[in-house]
Amino acid sequence: MWIPIKPSSPRHVSLMKHSILALCLILLLVSFFQYFDVLHWSVLTPWGPDISNCSIRPHDARAILAQFFGAFLHGNFEHFLGNVTSLLVLSVLFILQFPRHWFKFWILQHLLSTIILWWLGAANSSHIGASLWVYAFSFFLITNGVIHRDKASLSVMFMVFVWMGGFIWGLLPIDPKVSWEGHIAGSIAGVFLALSLGLRWRQKQPNKLEAPEDPYMQFDVNQSDS
Repeated sequence: MWIPIKPSSPRHVSLMKHSILALCLILLLVSFFQYFDVLHWSVLTPWGPDISNCSIRPHDARAILAQFFGAFLHGNFEHFLGNVTSLLVLSVLFILQFPRHWFKFWILQHLLSTIILWWLGAANSSHIGASLWVYAFSFFLITNGVIHRDKASLSVMFMVFVWMGGFIWGLLPIDPKVSWEGHIAGSIAGVFLALSLGLRWRQKQPNKLEAPEDPYMQFDVNQSDS
């Protein structure tokens, strides 16, 4: 599907490259956590933190800083691949509209969604996975489309719905293996950031192109027939 965006200037391309580089670094870091999984972490890095404390545990203040790494952990390769693939697709859609703000948004949504999950989640539960990020990016782009309703934002919003499919079911406590509370936390973070910073980040684009004047259609209204 065609997405109308501004012609690329050298600065626009440079900002987009910086966002893509930041995305690659985050994906590399998530891959690192997946490769050095829970069972191998203590063997390979005995001096490092206990990765079992890195899951997000609502209302549990023990190892509170380590819990901010919970979104980097995944239960298995399928869990990892599904979240990373969705994050990559949604990040590309995000960068098309906000080429300079991807890394800033990633940091803010990561912190905010983790805090919301820790605050609102059920006690004695444990959450891992980058689906927090996936839902934060999804709902940011959906909210942006609802607010602005131009061709670019609506096209992106439509592609989010197509890619995510029945993601709305992930917000309901249907599957005990799915962190539906984490999905809600990410969704809240995405909507909040879209309604606050997203409005300031918005790059104004003309909705319509003015048609050039056709000289053959011009005539002198004062000219009379001879």
